[in-house]
Amino acid sequence: IVGESIHSICKHKIYELSNHGKNCFYRMMIRPQMDWRRLMNHFALRYMCLLRKYGEAPQSNTTTCFIIDDTVLEKSGVRMEGVSRVYDHVKGRCVLGYKLLLCAFFDGKTTIPFDFSLHQEKGKQGDCGLTKQQHRKAYHIKRNTGNPDYKRFQECKMSKMEVAMDILRRGWKMGLHAKYVITDSWFTCEQLMTCVRSIGKGAMHFVGLAKMGKTKYTVSGKKKNAAELIATYERERGKNCRKYRCRYIQLNGNLGDIPVRIFLIKYGRNSAWNVLLTTDTTMSFVKAFEVYQIRWNIEVMNKETKQYLGLGGYQGCDFNGQIADATLCYLTYTVMALEKRFTEYQTMGELFSDMEDDLMALTLWKRVLACIERILRVLGETLGVTPQHLMATISGNDKEMSKILVMAEALEKWDEVR
Repeated sequence: IVGESIHSICKHKIYELSNHGKNCFYRMMIRPQMDWRRLMNHFALRYMCLLRKYGEAPQSNTTTCFIIDDTVLEKSGVRMEGVSRVYDHVKGRCVLGYKLLLCAFFDGKTTIPFDFSLHQEKGKQGDCGLTKQQHRKAYHIKRNTGNPDYKRFQECKMSKMEVAMDILRRGWKMGLHAKYVITDSWFTCEQLMTCVRSIGKGAMHFVGLAKMGKTKYTVSGKKKNAAELIATYERERGKNCRKYRCRYIQLNGNLGDIPVRIFLIKYGRNSAWNVLLTTDTTMSFVKAFEVYQIRWNIEVMNKETKQYLGLGGYQGCDFNGQIADATLCYLTYTVMALEKRFTEYQTMGELFSDMEDDLMALTLWKRVLACIERILRVLGETLGVTPQHLMATISGNDKEMSKILVMAEALEKWDEVR
């Protein structure tokens, strides 16, 4: 929250709130027995419990969603465990770091992080974009198969699609029951759709963009790709949506064995078409469009966690530390999201500033108390009396004591308000 490193905070003894060294934090972060995933999952569940407690729980008609997306955590050292060169779509080139796969839960008002995994990209040569010398110098440690960190490191080498499906199954089993799973075009495939429809006996539906590629859809018994569907049905079934100022074609068909509703969309005067798919074959265009817009929340979350909470800033070599750093960042975000939920009308930036001010006020108050104590001790030594005797003398003066009590009451009321 204060935007300082662990070393800097410990050097100042965490502003007099604690007096242990930085190694205590680092040992905690790389501890192999620590189950960071379980902690993060239960943070999300506790969040939902608090919503129910204060009457904010999602209603049966609320649109609840799992949102899946990935983002790049750029790093600066090739010695980090599991690091590789990953493609950054924003920069349009490969950078050194990890791909973070994030699953967030949207409860109708707020989006909170539920689970994540870190991944490397092997590349065309299968060498993660690193030389043999860099591979030899990278950090390595032997992990116990019975510890939670073993599975997290194995996920680093797995496909993001496989891990995403595991996360969705785990989320439903733990009690987060969403109506939709929303993804961008990279994750949209028959495999993920099959997984989504199998969870909760078909209780969840998939909504996501698809690529304008060679993927074949079966419509009216014929297999055609998106471009061919547009050429065939644009004049016959093309419609205009006044609400979102776009033209669309609505079709029912199949992607492999999965029944889907296909929306082919063109915005304004733009000549490019987009493909929006959903497994809910009764969903209207406006509903599908509005549900997919919820996906933007996870992009905002990625931006805010990197901008305000330093997501991806950890530069330790141990992979456990990378997992711990991201988890602590998301736990902080969840707490801030809860605060924002009940205070309302406050952006995350304003909330961040408020929390920083609160921490600094607490720091200042403790320093003021320490200064008062030191002044009393010096006065006592100068006058040849103990601080206790000095306080007894002051309290014996009714006029001065009444002033001190007024100040104490003001401080007490300020503390209650804060």
